[in-house]
Amino acid sequence: MIVTTWTKVEVRALRDAALRRTQEEFAECLGFKVETIQKWEQKATQERPVKGRSAEALDTALGQLESAQRERFWSELARTKTHSIQTPTVVTAFTDAGKDAREVEEVRRRDLGKLAAVAGAAILLPNSPTHIGKADVRRLLAGVDALERADQEHGGAGLVEYTTDRLDAVKGILDRGVYDSRTGTEFTSAAGELAVLSGWLAYDADQHGQARRCYADAMALGAEADDPDLLAHTCLNLSNQASSLARLPAGGGSPHKALQLNDRARDLMRGRPAGRIHALIGLRDAQAYALLGDRSAFGRSIATAWRELEHALQFEPLEDVPQWLRFVTSSEVADSEARGFADVGDLTRAVDLYATAVEHPAGRRNTVLVRACSAATRARAGDTAGALEHGMSALAGLSEVSSIRTLTRLRPVRVAVADIPAGEQFRDRFDALTGKAMQ
Repeated sequence: MIVTTWTKVEVRALRDAALRRTQEEFAECLGFKVETIQKWEQKATQERPVKGRSAEALDTALGQLESAQRERFWSELARTKTHSIQTPTVVTAFTDAGKDAREVEEVRRRDLGKLAAVAGAAILLPNSPTHIGKADVRRLLAGVDALERADQEHGGAGLVEYTTDRLDAVKGILDRGVYDSRTGTEFTSAAGELAVLSGWLAYDADQHGQARRCYADAMALGAEADDPDLLAHTCLNLSNQASSLARLPAGGGSPHKALQLNDRARDLMRGRPAGRIHALIGLRDAQAYALLGDRSAFGRSIATAWRELEHALQFEPLEDVPQWLRFVTSSEVADSEARGFADVGDLTRAVDLYATAVEHPAGRRNTVLVRACSAATRARAGDTAGALEHGMSALAGLSEVSSIRTLTRLRPVRVAVADIPAGEQFRDRFDALTGKAMQ
């Protein structure tokens, strides 16, 4: 792994996180003045990076790192850049008439590319493609966590190709690599988590065939590693996809299949203490039962989800929960409850619940999704004004969150306002984003 551009972030990660040296010690090690190191750490940017002999010295220092030092370097780089990516320009995409939409899209594309490169470089390819160690397992899992956090904040449609390419690379390393039995099992499980994440990102990008292929990889890797958590995770994601596709005409999904997958996850998690995993199983059950029109079973499942979540909030510290389960919050349960009432045809109750849900968001991506679902439900209920209000808010959010799935949820609003003057701005913005998504 190499650094192609040395900015102040990379320099500081190398000196402070990897080598744990002061600026004076680092300067002596590289053969430069302390003032030079200070200049790099204060002023080096993507536009004006460290170059020439200075960059070569940094490359040499990076290449000489020991395994633990390399791990600290890439982990710090992933942490720093994942949290530092900002998209203030994109927020104004629909409000600043002087900003070219293509320029805004380029900013978002470039930021997502940086995010993928930084988060992925920390973990996905072992130092040696033929020898896999514990550090490689940790890097892989850390990178998956970083990408999951990025998806929750920025959406993952722009990361699909990146993660699926990395998944292929990791599977190849598993096939050709040398490792002891325990390390091989752990690396297989970590590869499975990457497969689940890749499937989720493809699902969010409306690439359902690709999502199924990734989930199939995850199931195979989970079986190979005999990892019940990975298998349950995959089953619940497949269940969610099956239910979502069941909502669409000829979508190819079945709520009955979703329930079957939920039962498998429940069996795998049998004996686990009350907590978020059982709350998520309840949510997936509720989703499927609502689509089947079974209001009684839907109500029981939602009640289970609330009960399990309440227990989790008291006795299951968030830091003890895998990254992929941390989205199971009160906001998520409230959103699922509102969506379920819409699916069983109780639009009045659904509108009321969404009115509460949009006031208690959890994560940028989910906040935009809840607003989109609220807008669509209001459109179905005949509340055009409310649909436009929530729909415009969701569209504004979609200028900083990359999620084709969320955009698709707004289509009922587009239909409802097709012929009214008040809907012109919504139509223009929705059609512009849809056009970009199809490119």
